[in-house]
Amino acid sequence: MRELSERQQNMLGFIEEFMADYGYPPTVRDIQSGCEISSTSVVDYNLKALIQKGYINRDAEVSRGLQLVQGTGRHEELPDTVAVPLLGT
Repeated sequence: MRELSERQQNMLGFIEEFMADYGYPPTVRDIQSGCEISSTSVVDYNLKALIQKGYINRDAEVSRGLQLVQGTGRHEELPDTVAVPLLGT
């Protein structure tokens, strides 16, 4: 895999966290606001770079068409798990 710019690292981290939190990928506007990027064209440019570098796949016809490529992210996918509170002392 090729080296990522700081912005691309931030975007990839945001996408990973968004998908972990919500269970579906963010839209371009979600990424724009979440990463504090000035325009959607800057987001689109960097998404294309992430695709070229092999970190994500994208179906441009679908608003939430992003897909992480397995084994490339900082957070590997966990099997279906749930958080269980620990009770007692």
